Amino acid sequence: MDFFSQNKIVSYANPIDCIEDHIYKFDVEPLRYSADHLGLKFNGSWSKYEIAIVWNETNKIINLSACYDFKKKTKITKEVYSLISSINEKIDLGYFHYCSQHKTIFFRYQVSTKGLNYMTLEQIENFLSVVVKEFDRFFPIFLVSSSKKNDEKLILRNSLLDTSGIA
Repeated sequence: MDFFSQNKIVSYANPIDCIEDHIYKFDVEPLRYSADHLGLKFNGSWSKYEIAIVWNETNKIINLSACYDFKKKTKITKEVYSLISSINEKIDLGYFHYCSQHKTIFFRYQVSTKGLNYMTLEQIENFLSVVVKEFDRFFPIFLVSSSKKNDEKLILRNSLLDTSGIA
């Protein structure tokens, strides 16, 4: 494959502009909050979500985060921290954390662009799919744990069972 046939995107001073210009192939609703902040509303497997994408110019980092919007706010307990910690052990990229200001659980993923002069559509698709996949994957666990008094270890163990066969 020669260099010019690659799916290369022209250099952008702000990667948020690049992402906004090239997300048309995804089923999302873009919301531009500021020069360095883009929101993407999308339909997940379980609910509608919004991914916040924020550009940190100083450190050359793209911050992606999404929060669960449960009707009942999550009360932080030792069990919730334990559940978040156990889930974070199962994740390859990104992490969950509790935001005390909003009383909810967030998923956060960061992409360093230091030394990069351009981004490809494949890179954009990859980091968005990481956030959507992990956020959707653990939605039922956090929903059940926030709505009922259950054993978090049991919830986590049962939700991560490998299934096989046909339904």
